[in-house]
Amino acid sequence: HYRVIEAEGENLGYILFLHGFLYSGESFAPMAAEMSRAGYTCVLADLPGFGYSTRESAEIEPIDREVLMEGLMESIAPEEGWILAGQSMGGGVALNIACESDNIKALLLYAPAPIQEMSESMTGLLTSDLMGGLFSGILKMMVKLTFLVRIMMYMATMDWSYTKEYDLSTLTDPLSVDGTAESMLYMMTRARATDYAALAALDLPILLVRGDKDFVVSSSMSAQMDAALQSAQKVTVEGAGHMLNETHYEQLSAEAIAFLAAI
Repeated sequence: HYRVIEAEGENLGYILFLHGFLYSGESFAPMAAEMSRAGYTCVLADLPGFGYSTRESAEIEPIDREVLMEGLMESIAPEEGWILAGQSMGGGVALNIACESDNIKALLLYAPAPIQEMSESMTGLLTSDLMGGLFSGILKMMVKLTFLVRIMMYMATMDWSYTKEYDLSTLTDPLSVDGTAESMLYMMTRARATDYAALAALDLPILLVRGDKDFVVSSSMSAQMDAALQSAQKVTVEGAGHMLNETHYEQLSAEAIAFLAAI
């Protein structure tokens, strides 16, 4: 599931936005609106298992989400070099794609989270019927407890004014789709791990943005990412949490426009 926001005026390029864990492409909607006004065609994709894309299960033979996203870009603009923008989990997926594709001309990373390799024992646990039923029950209960969702939202944004005005259905409606909890567990076991050696070999413009109040991505994870992406242009946004792509979309859009104009 995805939607395309066409560029206004001259098309300066194509941007594929990849969201974080629990969210959907709509988390980048405010920023995509700004970027489309600046002349970029923006694609908001729901990664498998999230938003309104297909839920993974034991009965399917999955295609790597990196391969799916590469196919999506190819189907929309096969002759174009793409800009990848990713937040949190989506940043990890964007990095994986950039390491294997010759069609990426720039990366916009927002609080990117590395993807961990899953052990066989953990894979067996997460895909068990017991764990699937337990996680499904917890998720179904959680989406009905709006006060709990807002607390979790605040922890991700560190902005109470934004959190209390947020339309929670944007988050909870996709999470209520049947099979979501089980799909998330299968996704975690099938996810392609971050290859730091491959990241260090990347030779393309990278804008790496984080908030100074991000308590989701640990400092050690960020340090490991920074060490691999030494040539990236790094920006820290004061007062911003993990979901800075939503709370600070105007500032991030202005920085991205200036960054892309300079390459």
